[in-house]
Amino acid sequence: NQKQIEKLVANGWTTLYPINTYQQSDSDAKAYEGLFPDEKSPVFPHDTKAAYAKSRSSFRNTPFGNTLTLNFAIEALNNCGLGKGNTTDFLAISFASTDYVGHMFGVNSIEIEDTYLRLDRELGAFLKTLDAKVGKGQWIAFLTADHGAAHAIGYMQDHKLPADYWNATSLVDSLNRIINSKFGVTNAVRSIANYQVNFDLNKVTTVDFTAVKQTAVDFLQRQPGISFAVDMANANNAPVPEKIKAMMINDYSFKRSGQIQIVLNPGFYEGYSKTGTTHGTWNPYDTHIPLIWYGWGIKHGDTSREVYMTDIAATLAALLHIQMPNGCIGKVIEEVKK
Repeated sequence: NQKQIEKLVANGWTTLYPINTYQQSDSDAKAYEGLFPDEKSPVFPHDTKAAYAKSRSSFRNTPFGNTLTLNFAIEALNNCGLGKGNTTDFLAISFASTDYVGHMFGVNSIEIEDTYLRLDRELGAFLKTLDAKVGKGQWIAFLTADHGAAHAIGYMQDHKLPADYWNATSLVDSLNRIINSKFGVTNAVRSIANYQVNFDLNKVTTVDFTAVKQTAVDFLQRQPGISFAVDMANANNAPVPEKIKAMMINDYSFKRSGQIQIVLNPGFYEGYSKTGTTHGTWNPYDTHIPLIWYGWGIKHGDTSREVYMTDIAATLAALLHIQMPNGCIGKVIEEVKK
């Protein structure tokens, strides 16, 4: 609630530990780090009280958003009788501040390292609360994420890695000029968003749409920063590595997706801000996520075998000896059961 938030931001954001002990991040005050409202430089300490007074949405860009979320989870645990009945209760907690801090400062910033150090400590306290409220050995937890993220473009360029921002706006105009010149259709491309080309399907009904798409693919594949452009209606035959092709097809929905999928070079992403970072590509830095299991029936172990977030529901169902959800496409991670 409002009073909790005001209390959390009141003393500003300083590092949890001495700043010189932060060895998993870059130095402070990098040009590619974002700024809080009215902030002159992205350095500790951050005046979160002033930032919040200026813009309430700034709260989510601090680690205190995770604190508020955990406090809410504990209230749910205390007041909803979770773990007290004869059936399994499921409590899902989303720590969104790790996402917002990462976007704003980048994945190699002191800010994101501090955010995770704080989350680690708070998760430890929450697991102790589960022991006290539900009973030690009577609960199971898994920790994962919905995506990773790229390093900030500025960080990669400072370290001599091929990287740059990619802007699709000019490509829409270029494609429309080419298609109009060749097929006589104006404004055939509505937009390029999320690395997908969206055509105005009502305008291309009078021409050979397959030829239109091939013209667009031929143009796009010659543009800087683009590795592949694929007509999704013919994705199976595209000269694209099988792993990337499988990701494209798995992500494609006729009623929701664009007709052409664009794959950028590693280190490139669509962005209009010169600070922070983002995600949304196929590359390992975007798609390699953690998956940690802990608690009831889980023995110590690890695996380097590739598993997927879709395997979580199947594995949890197997541990509970219940039928997996009717839309489940994952497989049981057998190492978790051993």
